[in-house]
Amino acid sequence: MQALNCLRLCLSIGLMLLSYATEATWYPALQTEKQQLRIHSATDEQAMRHALLDFQQLYPEVSLEYLDLGTLPLMQRFLADAEQQQTADLLISSAMDLQIKLINDGHALTHESEIADALPDWAQWRKQAFSFTYEPIVMVYNKRLLAVDKIPQSRLELISLLRDQSAYFHGKVGTYDIELSGLGYLLASQDAQQASTWGRLTENFSHLNFKRYANTQEMLDAVRSGELLLAYNVLGSYAQSEINKHPDLATIFPSDYTLVVSRVAFISKYTQNPKLAHQFMDYLLSQRGQQLLAEQARLYSLHPAISGEATYQGIQKLSRERVPLKVIKLSPALLTYQDQLKKRSFLEEWQKLLPPAPQP
Repeated sequence: MQALNCLRLCLSIGLMLLSYATEATWYPALQTEKQQLRIHSATDEQAMRHALLDFQQLYPEVSLEYLDLGTLPLMQRFLADAEQQQTADLLISSAMDLQIKLINDGHALTHESEIADALPDWAQWRKQAFSFTYEPIVMVYNKRLLAVDKIPQSRLELISLLRDQSAYFHGKVGTYDIELSGLGYLLASQDAQQASTWGRLTENFSHLNFKRYANTQEMLDAVRSGELLLAYNVLGSYAQSEINKHPDLATIFPSDYTLVVSRVAFISKYTQNPKLAHQFMDYLLSQRGQQLLAEQARLYSLHPAISGEATYQGIQKLSRERVPLKVIKLSPALLTYQDQLKKRSFLEEWQKLLPPAPQP
């Protein structure tokens, strides 16, 4: 077990180093450059592109650097840069607990504005952490490959299917590797608070030799290719974007509860451009920025005045119709599973679910 854990640690470090090598995307100023803004984010660059270009329409003398990393490498990169006090100006991540931890450890500036004050109370913390999306966590399946009578509508139905149809689903169910994905760890820790289903669900995953992935796109690719029949705990925004391109895919909003996660932004204490960083934060939270995110990026905007499927209003309508939402709120409660001992214990329980290492 110790050797296996060392192997997993080495793999994790290797993936992080590869992420560090990722090149940032550079957006040159539309006019003569006078300022630069650096944004490090766990949001796909293609999804944020429209917002970045629109921000430059408002501030044409600003050049932008945008670096897209996984949630864990993003945090590690920030902490390494913080030692030199040369971090990005803003940090954006869907790993809400990691963002809260960084802020709690004193790495953020306070941001005060009328735009930020319009957010719901749960969507901001200490005027330093700000949610700007409202995204459901779903299951995804391939309509061509998964029989209609084997499509679960809740976790209890999924547990029953995995138990009764184990041969059918063996090796064909996937989810995040919570040792490699900060978002995956957050979602698993939230699910674990539902004691009635979490233990049975993970036990069935283990018996079926479930597959683990570092990010959402890998899971979606696996479902599309037929490697998986079903992926559990998938970001709804990325899932919908993939469905628009590949209509064989479909989502399930679990009817027992659907988790709702937010992308969280904060301004680094070490920013070299505080005024510009505050302006970008206000843009993200503004009705203009939120409208663009909903229409172009389909990132499920949070602004209550914006209507449509990929919006707060759209998800609330879904909730009223049939799906109870479990919204993950910005609060110190998110630090519970970031406690060192708690996290170690949780990961040790996770490791027990994994198949044994192959014998040489």
